Amino acid sequence: MNWPGVKKWLDHNRFTTVFPLVALSLWIWAAGCSPQTASVIRPGQVIDAPGLALELKEWQATVDIQAARFEAAGEDLAAQAARISQAKEAIMKLASGEAVADLPGLVTLLMGGGVLGLLTDNVRKGGVIGGLKKGVEIREG
Repeated sequence: MNWPGVKKWLDHNRFTTVFPLVALSLWIWAAGCSPQTASVIRPGQVIDAPGLALELKEWQATVDIQAARFEAAGEDLAAQAARISQAKEAIMKLASGEAVADLPGLVTLLMGGGVLGLLTDNVRKGGVIGGLKKGVEIREG
């Protein structure tokens, strides 16, 4: 190839060749590079606009799941409070005989609790004795 001739032509037409090359470079940069930002959910990653929209939907789904968990926990607390209230009401009715709690009702309630305690304690002791007879050590606590 005739390098001196090409060199002379490039020297004579330098702006005619340089400007289209610069324009082509700018076009490649503008068409090939999309705006990007740091990922909100995954630090260290870079995402574009569709990726950011997808992350927003993912975050919203996570927030909806957390809100549902909080709602379920609140409903559980309300159900527990209702059961506790019912138990207190039943104990008061048992102790009072439908009216205001009095001393005989309280004595009846305490004796009933004592009898229940005796029964459960005897069952536990029976299990311990049975385990000792079989050679099994049962730890208290």
